[in-house]
Amino acid sequence: MARRLIRYASALVLLVYGFAKINGSQFTILDSELDKPMGQVSGFWLTWYYFGFSRFYGTFLALIQIAGAVLLTFHRTTLLGACMLAPVLANIILIDIFYGVDPGATGVAILLFAAMIGLIAPQRGELLALFWPSRGAAADSTALITARWGVRVAMLAITFGFTYWVANFNNRNPTPIDGAWDVVQVEPQNLTTQVPKTIFFEYNRASMTVFKTSEGSYATHHFEVDSKSHQVQMWERWEGKGAEIFQGNYTLTDPELTLNGTWQGVGVLILRLHRRR
Repeated sequence: MARRLIRYASALVLLVYGFAKINGSQFTILDSELDKPMGQVSGFWLTWYYFGFSRFYGTFLALIQIAGAVLLTFHRTTLLGACMLAPVLANIILIDIFYGVDPGATGVAILLFAAMIGLIAPQRGELLALFWPSRGAAADSTALITARWGVRVAMLAITFGFTYWVANFNNRNPTPIDGAWDVVQVEPQNLTTQVPKTIFFEYNRASMTVFKTSEGSYATHHFEVDSKSHQVQMWERWEGKGAEIFQGNYTLTDPELTLNGTWQGVGVLILRLHRRR
């Protein structure tokens, strides 16, 4: 009787969450949140926007919850439903905890996950035999076992090394001026409208600089820095270079940065920038 109550109670709650996604009471975003810069958005609204961005994905997740709930209401398909829902609920719990989603919803997800584990537990022996089968009668030789472990260790080392290289050498080429800089002064002043409002020298994308205009549009360009001579150059296209945008020198007294040089189509100017924290 208790098991049946758990099955139907869990199914009812899951149906509520599933249909909430389809009918628009979950994954809907406030206009006031959409107006905020990404850096000011809370983990909750970031999660809501991410999952609600794709109507197809939100519906797909809802259908899994609904189908799993229906399976729980039949004795013969309870195990299938619980096995299907358990990883989904585990993922929801992790997202709720690490992205700061409502504690009440996190508690419900934890209770549902515990219910799924409780429904799966009576068949743990069969599941263990399925996913962790016992070894056959013939034992592998020591040399073969060692070779297999060598392959496993090599796979770990190679993939770790490759991704570390991509992150720290291919994607990054740190310079002293990396960061977000707001233009606070332009000399001569009549050229203020000819230069960006904010300049981003991207740390996580080697040689990428992004200009933000006063109208709020963004343009991606290429930059290179010679830290020894304090020279900086910018070009039209990231990695493709193209026409030169700026050539000159920089003076860094953090959080202040001064660029002194020639800006394409404008002439000689001085930009004083302040690092955005």
